[in-house]
Amino acid sequence: MRNTSVVVAGVLAGLWLAQPAPASTGLPFLRLSSGASAAALAGAVVARPGAEAISYNPAALQVRGQRSFGFTHSEWIQDIRHDYIWAVFARQRSSIGIAAQVSQARDLEFRTGPTVEPQGEFGVYDGVFNLAWAHPWNQKLRVGANLKLIRQSIYTETATGSAVDLGLLYRPHAHLHLGLALRNFGRMSKLDQTATALPRAVRAGGAYTGFAPLFVGLEVQRAAGGSTTLHLGGEYAIHPRLLVRGGYQSADTRDLTLGLGIAAGSWSVDYAFIPFSSGLGEAHRFSVLLHQDMDHHLEESAP
Repeated sequence: MRNTSVVVAGVLAGLWLAQPAPASTGLPFLRLSSGASAAALAGAVVARPGAEAISYNPAALQVRGQRSFGFTHSEWIQDIRHDYIWAVFARQRSSIGIAAQVSQARDLEFRTGPTVEPQGEFGVYDGVFNLAWAHPWNQKLRVGANLKLIRQSIYTETATGSAVDLGLLYRPHAHLHLGLALRNFGRMSKLDQTATALPRAVRAGGAYTGFAPLFVGLEVQRAAGGSTTLHLGGEYAIHPRLLVRGGYQSADTRDLTLGLGIAAGSWSVDYAFIPFSSGLGEAHRFSVLLHQDMDHHLEESAP
């Protein structure tokens, strides 16, 4: 089984290396993790199992109970807004997730040349629909895939495209998970005369829960045509219903992140605060999750 794991990891890495790296990419919202908890952990979540994993590692997709539903609203910098809604269902030993995300920036000034007053206003709207699947390969390894259908709209021009995420989640022992995800492999149709390059990325890292009630995540991300960034996040349960989170990332415009999580029965609410440097301001993310059939647990025994 160990050799099988190595082969699967090699196939995923080969797919990544075989793709030519574009000089620049667009659609940056496709790089964001869906939930506020992931944002508060500075994105160090590729090895963290959960219902929000559709957006960062499909192999880590797991549901607490039989089904989970969630919604995230983000007030991003430069008056950009992101909204994300998802549902995850347990099917025997597999997990199936669907999600939709919309990113929008409105009231942008329109000009065809140098003018004192704008000639009008326009908006930028991007959206993606996700269909994800995760399944245990054996007792320690899970595999997953996420199919994306993408739509891009700027002023009167529109483009469509598709992409896929591939992932692995390996658990060498009870308190340690290791994750690998290759994201946004695909292409867009032309917007006006040029097709936007998707923000391909590889994410690898680990998550450790052996210091209960502390969670620690460490991750390295490599973006196509960009730099490599380090992400470190921690979560501490002050009370079974109250979590505090923090993180650090070595991105150009971001470093520290903070957040809170509150749980009440089947419901949980998360908040993340993300300050940006260079005078860009700060971002705020809010998530609401509902878990149903709490008495049911996902089984991961060997086939």
